[in-house]
This record gives sequence, structure tokens and C-alpha cells, in this order.
Amino acid sequence: MSGFQELIERFDFITEIAYDLSQKFDGIQTEDRKRKVSTYYLAKIVPECMSLLRVMPGSRYTSEGEIFDFSSFCSISRSLIEAANLHWYYCIENTDTETSDFRFYLYDFHDLKSTIQLCCFFGIEDKEQYSLQEKYNKLKNIIKGNQMFKSLLPEVQRQILKGRKCSDVNQSEISMRRCLDVSMFNSIYKLLSTNAHSTPSAINALVYSRVYSKELHEKLAALVLSYVASFVADMVRTIGETWSLDFAKHESAEIIRVYSKDLS
Repeated sequence: MSGFQELIERFDFITEIAYDLSQKFDGIQTEDRKRKVSTYYLAKIVPECMSLLRVMPGSRYTSEGEIFDFSSFCSISRSLIEAANLHWYYCIENTDTETSDFRFYLYDFHDLKSTIQLCCFFGIEDKEQYSLQEKYNKLKNIIKGNQMFKSLLPEVQRQILKGRKCSDVNQSEISMRRCLDVSMFNSIYKLLSTNAHSTPSAINALVYSRVYSKELHEKLAALVLSYVASFVADMVRTIGETWSLDFAKHESAEIIRVYSKDLS
């Protein structure tokens, strides 16, 4: 079995653990905003992990001979890393109440802004948007009057109010706060972003892989998959700790511990 195939099996196992954890929150209610939102992010990443397995040849969902859709692999991987980082930003980082409240103001504002924009795009009547607009205006005023918002650079303020940013820091800055290897993060993130789009370099790499050798994409995929697995494992670990949940099996706890440790 190749090293890439072994990685796929380990990622599959981590995905299964994440799925089992997500099932524990079915129907559970809590007033703790961090704990509540942590379950939302878990619900988001589980199907994305399954989707990632479906685009990799040799997983439980595919045969080894299938074409490797590397651009989709990169797009889903990037989404998983972004979700894991934002989960840490909103739900895990140890912050004071003022900072946490401000972050959730941005979370709710981005949600309202996006929802209203979609309503306008699909031609939903203004009267049906009234309650959304009322909440939006109130929250916008709260954010604009917040001292943390006022301390941000004007361009960051503008991006937030336009609904283009849901946080006061970017992905690289979140990674820095997490004490990750920022150079590694930026390199992986650049690789994923480049290959998720139809850039000339992505097209040329695809042609090279199809015509000459599959080794390039397989080696890059192995590097990326190990990195993504660490983000997912760390997210699973921190959610379990937040909710004071233990893993049912020792092997589950061990693989989560190992991959979570690899992230730092």
C-alpha cells in the first residue's frame, strides 16, 4: 500500500470519529454561544471530509483507477482548513467576554448581510425582509460604535461592513495566533488557492500530471491531506474537550491526539 493510500485510510478514520462526535449533539440545546457554534462548524466539516474522500482515488468511495480531480481536492481542503481556523477563532481561543462578544457581532452581521443580499438577488419582497433589515441596522450600529472595530484599519472596517469579512483577522493571522508554522500554512494555503481556480499554473500542472506523470499531484496531495487531517483532528479534539466528552475507543483518542499534535 502506498503512503498516500495509508493517509487516505487514516483520514477516513478521523472523518468517522468526527461523524460519530457530531451525532452526539443531535437535539442538544445550550445557551453557551461558543459551544453551540462549535457544533455548527462540526456539522459543516463532516460532509466536506466525506466529499474529500470521494474525490480521492482509492478511498472507500472510489477505485484506485479513477481520475484524480485535484482542483476539487484543493478547493475542499482549503474550505476545511478555513472552517477549522474560524472555529478556533470563534469558539476555542481563550479571550475576554468583550472580545468574544465582538467576534460574534461580526459572525451575526456577516450572516444577516449575506441573507439580505440573497433576498434582494432572488427578488424577495421588502416587507418580508423587514425584520432582517431591522436586525441588520441595529447590529451595524453596535459594531460601528464598538471600540475594537474603531481600532481596526479603515480597509478592514470597510470589508467587514460590506460583508466580505466575518472576522477582524485573516486566515494567516489566525494561524499566527494559534502558534502554527505560518510559513507552512501560507505555502499550503497558496498551493490550495492556486489549484482551486483556473489559473495558468493550475492548468499547466494539470496537463503535466495527465500527460507525463501522476506523481506530482499525488505527492502534493499527500502533503496536503496530512495537513488537513491535523486541522480536522485538532478541531475534533477541542470540541470534545469543550463539551467534556471522552472518546469511546483508545485508538480513536490516539489518532486524534497524534494528528492534533502534528498541527503544532
